Amino acid sequence: MFRKRSTKGEVQTEYSCSIRFLDDSEPIQLNFKKDTLGQWLFDRVCEKLSLVEKDYFGLRYVDAEKQRHWLDPLKTVYKQLKGVNPMVLCFRVKFYPEDPMKLHEEITRYYLYLQLRRDLHHGRLLCSPQDAVHLASYIVQSEVGDYDPQDHPPGYITAFKMLPKQNAKMEEQIQELHKTLKGQVPAEAESNFLKKAAVLDTYGVDPHQVKDQRGDQLYLGVTHQGIMTFRGSRRTQLHKWNQIRRIAYEAKMFIVHVNVAERKKEKQQPHGYKCLTVGACKYLWRCAVEQQLFFTLASSCNAPKLKSGGTLFSRGSKFRFSGRCQVEALSASENIKRSEPKFPRTNSLPNFSRNKHASESKSSTLNTSIMSEPVPEDRRRYNVYLAPSRRAQGMAEETPNQSFEITPTEAAVDVPGNAFGAQTSSLIVPESPVLKAPLAAEEKFDMQKVQAVSASAPGQKTPVNGSVPVDPSFLETSTDSMPSYQPNMTMDDDEEDDKTPKPSLDEQIKQLEQQYEKITSDQNHITPGGKVGASPKAAPASTGTSKSPPKSSMCATCCKVLTYSILFAVLLMAVTVVVLFYTKLDHPLLDEGRKQLQFLEPVKHYIDDSVEAIASKFK
Repeated sequence: MFRKRSTKGEVQTEYSCSIRFLDDSEPIQLNFKKDTLGQWLFDRVCEKLSLVEKDYFGLRYVDAEKQRHWLDPLKTVYKQLKGVNPMVLCFRVKFYPEDPMKLHEEITRYYLYLQLRRDLHHGRLLCSPQDAVHLASYIVQSEVGDYDPQDHPPGYITAFKMLPKQNAKMEEQIQELHKTLKGQVPAEAESNFLKKAAVLDTYGVDPHQVKDQRGDQLYLGVTHQGIMTFRGSRRTQLHKWNQIRRIAYEAKMFIVHVNVAERKKEKQQPHGYKCLTVGACKYLWRCAVEQQLFFTLASSCNAPKLKSGGTLFSRGSKFRFSGRCQVEALSASENIKRSEPKFPRTNSLPNFSRNKHASESKSSTLNTSIMSEPVPEDRRRYNVYLAPSRRAQGMAEETPNQSFEITPTEAAVDVPGNAFGAQTSSLIVPESPVLKAPLAAEEKFDMQKVQAVSASAPGQKTPVNGSVPVDPSFLETSTDSMPSYQPNMTMDDDEEDDKTPKPSLDEQIKQLEQQYEKITSDQNHITPGGKVGASPKAAPASTGTSKSPPKSSMCATCCKVLTYSILFAVLLMAVTVVVLFYTKLDHPLLDEGRKQLQFLEPVKHYIDDSVEAIASKFK
C-alpha cells in the first residue's frame, strides 16, 4: 500500500559490481539490473570459470554494517547490495564436500584446493606442525614442480608464505619433503593436499566468534559433520547432524537443541552460545540451517521453510533452501559427459619457473591442464610475501617491498582489512535480557589468551590483507606442540588496490538526483548578464546535500512497526467495545467481560448521546 512503485526507467537502469576469484586473478565487472536475481549473477561467474559442479560454491559480500553474507540466489542483487560500497563479491567455497575426491572434474577440485590453501594461510585450517609441513610441501610441489638444486638454492622456501606461524625450522622440513615428491604433477600434488586436509578436524570450518557462560571466547564452526566448538588448541564439542533437532536464535543467542541419552531415554537439551552482534547471530543461524539441509536432505524438494528470531516487534528471519543438496549434486556429477576443460594454474611466484615433471610425457587428463600463468604484479601480494633475505639476493627487482606479517583476527571475506579493527578476547558483550536456553557448559581448562598485535607506526607502510608488521620473534613457534586455534578474523583480501572505489547503489541514485536538480536549477536561474548559471547561494546547499548521510533503515523499520502496533491495538480495542456493549451475544466469557467493564457504562451512554445528537442534526 505504501510501497513506491518503480518506473520502467528504474528497472532498466544497469549497475556494476566486481567479482574476485580464489586465485587472486584480475577481477571482472558484471552489470545487473534492478530485477536481476542472484542466481543469474552466480551463473555468469560459473560460466566465466567453466565450472559445472557449482553447487559447492557461492558469492560472498559484506554489508554496510561490516557483516558478511552469502548472496541469496532467490532475491534480487539490487536489494542485497543496496548500501554496499564498494560493490565487491568474492567467489568462495560454500559447502566443503565430505570426500573431495568424489568431485568429478579436476577444475572443481582445483578451486577447492585454492580455498583450502587460503584457509591454511589464514589459520582457519588448524593442524599440527607435522601436518602443516606436509600440506606446505604439496603446495610447493604444485607451484614449482620437482626439486632441482640449481633452480632451488638453500632457503628458497622462505619466499613462500603458506603457514600463519612459519619459521626457519619448518621451512627446512618443507624443503626435505619437497625433495621426496619428485614426479608428482600439479594435479597429483593437489589431490594429495585435499586428501590430507579432508581428515583434519578444522576442514571446512568457517569460524564464528561466540562466548560461553563465563564470557570466554570460543570459535564455532559448521561443517559436513555438524556443529563444533574450538577452545585453545582442541575441539571441545561436536554436535552431529543426526543429534540436532532444532536450530534457532534469539537476539544475540544462538541455540542448538541436541538429543541427549538420559536413563535409556532421549531428551532434548538446548545449548546456547552468545554472538558478538545480532547480525552475526543471524548470519550464523542461516549458515547452520543451510549446511544442515545441504548435507542431510535426500532431495531438495523436501526442504522445509524455516523461521526463527521472531519477537513481539519483529517478524524474525525466514530461510528457504535453494539449489540442490549433496546427494543430488553427486548424482548430477556422475552424468557429466564433457571432456575435462583446460584451465590455467596461476603461479603465485613468477620468479620460479615450473620444472618439467618426469611423468608429463604421458598422455593423461592430469597433464592437459598444466598451464602456468603469472599473477599480475598488483595482485601478487594476496598470495605470497617475499622475505627480506630473499629481496637481498636480488629477487626484489620485480616484486614490491613486503615483509612477513600476520593479522590478529579473521573473517574470510573481501573488504578492507581495517574495516573491523583489531578484535581481542577482552571484548565484552552485554547479557541478553531474554534467554530460553542455557549457555554452553564451562570447560575444565582455562582459555588461552589471544595475543593482541599493536597497530603499526604512522610512518610505516600500510600492510596488505589488513595485517600489521610484528616482531619476527613472534612468528617463531615450536614444532613439537599443537598451536592454539587463532584464525585470522579480518578479511582475507584488502581493497587497497581500489584507489577509486565504485559508489554504492544508493550513492549512484543520489548522484543522478543531484545532477537532475542541478540541471533544473541552472535552467531556472538566469544571471543579470543573460547567462544561465547556478546561484552562488545554492552551491553550499548542494554540497551539504551530497555529504548528508542516508537515513537509517533500522529507524524506519522501528517507526513502521510501532505505527502498525498502535493501529492494531486501537482496532482491537474498538472491536472489543463493540462486541461487549453493542451485541447480544451470550457467552460466559462475554458476560464476565461485561461485569468487569461496568465502570465504562457512563462512557458508553455519553457516546450514544453524542451519536444521537449528531444524527438528529442530519435528519
